[in-house]
Amino acid sequence: MKPVILLATLALMLISAPAFAYIDPGTGSFLVQGIIAVVIGVGVTGKLYWSKIKAFLTGKPIEQDEDDDE
Repeated sequence: MKPVILLATLALMLISAPAFAYIDPGTGSFLVQGIIAVVIGVGVTGKLYWSKIKAFLTGKPIEQDEDDDE
């Protein structure tokens, strides 16, 4: 029974009609906001872990601040 369902699904995918869909300007701004959020997220994450990344690449130990005695 499963091969029949697979063949029917493939047949329906091959004979599908084109959709003349409309993408409004809000969709474009939504995509731009998503890209900006990803860029800012990567930047903030990089800043948070910059000392660890730098220590890993240079082979030097991480410098501790004197205020980090908690």
